Amino acid sequence: MISRSDGQSFHLLLADRPIPYPNELAAGRTNRISACYWYSHVRENDRTRSTIVVLPCADTNCPAAYRLIETVADLLAKELTYRSELAEFYEFIPNSTRAVEPLS
Repeated sequence: MISRSDGQSFHLLLADRPIPYPNELAAGRTNRISACYWYSHVRENDRTRSTIVVLPCADTNCPAAYRLIETVADLLAKELTYRSELAEFYEFIPNSTRAVEPLS
């Protein structure tokens, strides 16, 4: 399990295993995966929310994918130390995350 917490104000964890992105078969292989994180923040009355992060990785079950997922958890935890909520959708860019609008 991948989780991050500051022990006082927020808790963040990987909700499930990563899946190919987009998940629809008609989209074909994109060499990207998505990971869903759940988090709660004390300032938000412990409401549980989620955020999706798209990562550049061809395989959902390899050490490189989990290293990226851990890096993203660190970046999201850092963001939660300054804000009480995250964007709903992020695209991973090495050493950063960028909030993006959900794709239609």
